[in-house]
Amino acid sequence: MSFRKGDKVTVTNPNPGNQRFAGKTGIVIDDGSKSGGLLGVKGIDGRLAEAVKGTPGFYAEELSPAH
Repeated sequence: MSFRKGDKVTVTNPNPGNQRFAGKTGIVIDDGSKSGGLLGVKGIDGRLAEAVKGTPGFYAEELSPAH
């Protein structure tokens, strides 16, 4: 499945490094074309954490459309 900028997604099958984000929902802000397929997802890690560490990235297989 592919996601586009603005899509609302939920982390449903995280890789071991992203396990802490399991079940969280956010908005895709980067389609992954410039980052080796990693989709940037905003609103998942808190504003301060995202401002300091950057937006977390996920592969499409880790995400599902949010309802």
